Amino acid sequence: MVRFLPTAAAFLILLIPSVGHAGKVKVWNHHAASDYEKARFEHAVVNSEGALQLARQLKPLAGIDAAHVWDCVEDKDGNLYVATGNEGKLFKVAPDGKVTTAYTTDDGEILCLAASPDGSIYAGTGPSGRVLRIDPKGEVRLMYETADAYVWSLTVDAKGEAVYAGTGPKGRIHRVTPDGKGSIFYATKQDHILSLAMGPDGMLYAGTDKSGLVYRIDEKGKGFVLFSAPQAEIRTLVATADAVYAGTSAPTRRRTPSVSSTGPGGSSSGSASVLPTGKPEATKVAEGSATGPTTTADTKDKETNKSASAAPPSQPGRDENSIFRIAADGTAREVFREKVMILCMTRLNDRLFVGTGMDGQLFEINEATKERSEVTRLDHGQILCIRKRHDGSLVLGAGDPGKLYVLHDKYVAKGTITSDVLDAKIISKWGALRWKADAAAGTSVTVAVRSGNVAEPDDTWSDWSAEQTDPKQATASAPAARFLQYRVTLASETADVTPALKDLTLRYLNTNQAPEVTSLDVPNLDAVTLENPKKLKFKWNAVDANEDELTYNLYVRKDGWKNWVLLEEDWEKKEYEWDTTTTPSGEYHLKVVASDRRDNPDEDALTGERVSKPFVVSHTPPAVNIKVVGIEGDQALIEATATDPMVRLTSASFALNGKKWTNVFPVDGLFDSKTETFKFKTDALKPGSYVLVLKVKDAAGNTGSGDVVFTVEARAAQK
Repeated sequence: MVRFLPTAAAFLILLIPSVGHAGKVKVWNHHAASDYEKARFEHAVVNSEGALQLARQLKPLAGIDAAHVWDCVEDKDGNLYVATGNEGKLFKVAPDGKVTTAYTTDDGEILCLAASPDGSIYAGTGPSGRVLRIDPKGEVRLMYETADAYVWSLTVDAKGEAVYAGTGPKGRIHRVTPDGKGSIFYATKQDHILSLAMGPDGMLYAGTDKSGLVYRIDEKGKGFVLFSAPQAEIRTLVATADAVYAGTSAPTRRRTPSVSSTGPGGSSSGSASVLPTGKPEATKVAEGSATGPTTTADTKDKETNKSASAAPPSQPGRDENSIFRIAADGTAREVFREKVMILCMTRLNDRLFVGTGMDGQLFEINEATKERSEVTRLDHGQILCIRKRHDGSLVLGAGDPGKLYVLHDKYVAKGTITSDVLDAKIISKWGALRWKADAAAGTSVTVAVRSGNVAEPDDTWSDWSAEQTDPKQATASAPAARFLQYRVTLASETADVTPALKDLTLRYLNTNQAPEVTSLDVPNLDAVTLENPKKLKFKWNAVDANEDELTYNLYVRKDGWKNWVLLEEDWEKKEYEWDTTTTPSGEYHLKVVASDRRDNPDEDALTGERVSKPFVVSHTPPAVNIKVVGIEGDQALIEATATDPMVRLTSASFALNGKKWTNVFPVDGLFDSKTETFKFKTDALKPGSYVLVLKVKDAAGNTGSGDVVFTVEARAAQK
């Protein structure tokens, strides 16, 4: 029985407004394919519209003792020939399922196969780059040696008069006749010819590794770059009467563990290509080997042919691969994109079937409706080849390990989808569970849930709940906890129909948590100079684990008062400006109380508070004492002391006889304390009486002054 690998997911959390006196209800809703990227699938799939369905029946065809099934073809008698690695064996699977070893090469890999109209089968190998021929009687012989390391791809012309072999690492195509004579038919500046397809019009199409090019080559060997993909590898090609389909396979990050060989563009790490690798071995040029020059010596400009179709404007992102449809006029459009490696494809009627790695997914693409569905998935790494048999069925060849499967146009009887884990952040109560599904008679959709307080489900989680069957009345029957997971079970009594779940919604309510005032800033008049110190600005931050809307009550208390005095109630902002002109002087504290009452019933509402550091409100001006201590020449010598009862002094200036103000500074040059001493001289003065006023300002905006009256006597005339 085939077991299906976990796929991948993200969930979408939507917040909806509170209703009545209920707390803020949150919603976990899954309705798109992307919502299931981290879900675990068992015999179930998700289509491009986000609908969950039963998978198609995928049954093992035969046991193949190999690591990889690289390719397979069917002969006229219904026998399957299977190319494998890493022991270089060619297997034959008879219509009755009997498996025999048809041939074992001394190469490690038989990489590709092609069937000829005369009943012959051709095989390409690596790392010695040979072409083998299996005649209609099943006899195998070495037909041709390319002198290249790998024969990645093979195709035969419509009449069976020539076999074309795509090789690497020099990016060449060899043409070989049935009698074993061949030569280099076309040479590129690419590293590998990974895919070949013969079009109904007799044109040869080639996909490369290095620059992601698709070539069109006529029967005379004249090449033309038909398309340049955003990705580096064109792994698979399908040529039809009206278009060429090119599938890319740039290395991607693996979503689930899987063993992989390395190859063009890859490494043995988690983002490897799945083709094998090795060093070209020295090979003797035998009769029929690659000799003679290429017939396209003028290829130096082919890679940059300006007539080649460019990639569509919408470029795939990192880790994404695509299938492009290249029309007869050279225009290209993207028909498929996914975070997978596209390893093979075939066209059946009006649909494309696409095999991928690293999660072994098989996709079906309906171009007419633009619908993309995941048909099935393996329990191991890659679908490496897809072949349509004479009876219309599809055979899949897989890797890690090598297996053969037959895809049936029937659905499995039962499948499950286990969601990613919802992290509600805090302990939560689970509510209504609703879903929309198409479930014909004989089919069913049920949902179960479980919960826990560790992120990874383990034996500390609750058991799965009873299966919920009513999509209009179901509830998530799991204990209150931080984490939740659901499991959808799809079932059908007949293999011809599947139920489809299109939307699932789960509502939940976080257990109410008290808000927290995380910071509270008040002015420190000893540290800052305010533009308007009579209007003090307060700022604070607050958080609520439930994401409730918060309001704030503000209180002040002067040292010596027993009670807090309310400044504002239900304040909505996180800042406040307090006009202190009607408030007595003193040292105060501010208290901010945050409340979540707007999003909770009164009995469940909670508060959190914070009290500030002390701050000063002062309306008392500095006291200023001033005196004249002498006359030096025609200048008065002044000494003064200013003292403030609560805050530091910030500036001082004097004026004589009501004239202009002149700034003066403390003896130490700094305004840095509540008491400052000043010593200064006036300008030169004429004899007469003077009044000098010294005003001093403090950090609270208060100004105090002192004055002194003195006389400057006329100096006696000099003899």
